[in-house]
Amino acid sequence: MVAVGIAGLPGSGKTLITSLFVKRGFKPYTMGDVIRRYAEERGVTPDEAAVLIRLEGGMRAVVRGLGVRGDHRIVIDGLRSPEEVEALEEALGRLFLVYVVASRQTRLRRLAARGREDDPATYAQFALRDYREMRLGVTALLMRADAIIVNEDKSVEELEAEVEAVARRL
Repeated sequence: MVAVGIAGLPGSGKTLITSLFVKRGFKPYTMGDVIRRYAEERGVTPDEAAVLIRLEGGMRAVVRGLGVRGDHRIVIDGLRSPEEVEALEEALGRLFLVYVVASRQTRLRRLAARGREDDPATYAQFALRDYREMRLGVTALLMRADAIIVNEDKSVEELEAEVEAVARRL
């Protein structure tokens, strides 16, 4: 089995990079889907759900909610903590971690344009979300990354070439 994990701060382009792996035959799993499902079931916002699910079920709770199967090639979008990576490695074996980065200005612009319910409407909300993500441990994953993709002022074709280079390493 080949398992790829995608991490990065909100708006960095994790979902785009995941989609490029999917184009190469990887089956996708999305951590955010677990959060949004939890939020809907509990009647809370996705931001609240991201914290509550971990308070109630521990730092590995979101991974447990993924229902990852032993498919040949998988990609997991939205890892947030070393504990989530460890849980996946215990379940799947080796996880190849890709960290996606973009500047604060680029991320804020993307989030404003994206229009999800949990996207920040103000700079203060954006800063608070980044702070929460950092407290969860997403920036610690940068040190564990097997590959780093800088998603700043690049075309989709350029990013496809980077993902292809990463996929060849697997």
